[in-house]
Amino acid sequence: MTVNRLSGNRILIILGEGDLRDYALNIERMDADDSHAMRVLTSLTHAACRREGIAVKNRRLRVEAMPLGKDCYLLVTVSKSRQYSRRPAALCYRFAQAGELTDCLGQLFRAGFVLPRSALYVYENAYYLVLSYPALPRQARGILSEHNAVRCRPLDGAYVGEHGKTLCPHGAVQYIGGFFV
Repeated sequence: MTVNRLSGNRILIILGEGDLRDYALNIERMDADDSHAMRVLTSLTHAACRREGIAVKNRRLRVEAMPLGKDCYLLVTVSKSRQYSRRPAALCYRFAQAGELTDCLGQLFRAGFVLPRSALYVYENAYYLVLSYPALPRQARGILSEHNAVRCRPLDGAYVGEHGKTLCPHGAVQYIGGFFV
């Protein structure tokens, strides 16, 4: 492992083939959902910053990883202060009848709205389409309103996801809408 300080708040970490093998990191499968990789990268970046004299406590770290041959380059940028971003709430639409839901999903799919971050739940005799997007295009909102989809409060999507029965956990528009084309 090689660590180079580029500026006052940036360092470059180069992980060789041996380092990747020692830490059991696979560049092709490394992403934010890989908890092992995130633990290792967090530990490495904190240690490298301490070694280079960059304070990381109460500061935000941005790590950009890129493969280059058999090595992995990590560019670490330390911001002045920790910035908390408010994560956008999921959009949630309620359907009273299954027929309206399936017609809507089919029409959304035909219109080209695949929406991979969509889930479908049933809770208290109603169907809920939960979309992990901050907003939808006007055409998609129009299709939803044509099929009597009622937009729920922002926290209802999380509540339904926790207490409702999951019908389709990911890509509901693509998987279910594709059957009704």
